[in-house]
Amino acid sequence: MQTNPKLQIFASAAQSCAMHMMSNAAYIQTVLPNLTLPEGTTEKIAVLCDSLIATKHDVISELFELSEVSESSTSPEEITKRVKRIIRWLWETILEMNEVVQSLQTASETDAKFSIGWLLVVESATNILDSFNRAAVAADELQGP
Repeated sequence: MQTNPKLQIFASAAQSCAMHMMSNAAYIQTVLPNLTLPEGTTEKIAVLCDSLIATKHDVISELFELSEVSESSTSPEEITKRVKRIIRWLWETILEMNEVVQSLQTASETDAKFSIGWLLVVESATNILDSFNRAAVAADELQGP
């Protein structure tokens, strides 16, 4: 990647967020069969895990392309477009995760036996959101003076 330190910081933060998505999805997948969840929730969580992993793959691919673009004489607008795309992909998956978290929170408030499932997903969401925030700040820094 070109020696723009702000772009390197963004790429590192976005890669970290994508890797957090994958590792948290993998962890959820291993624990999921042991959880007591409301009917249909296991499937929703499985779909979420698939989305987290797919987003990781998409973001890593886009970061590779961003690296190539930054090394060429491509316009800054192209780099900005790609950075915004990466942030959008990460955010869309976080919104999907939020829906599952909200559903599990409602279920756990109704029946405490669902609390462990809620806790698992909310902890993963927190890890991912913290990582996303670093990537979003780094993206904003690219737009700054």
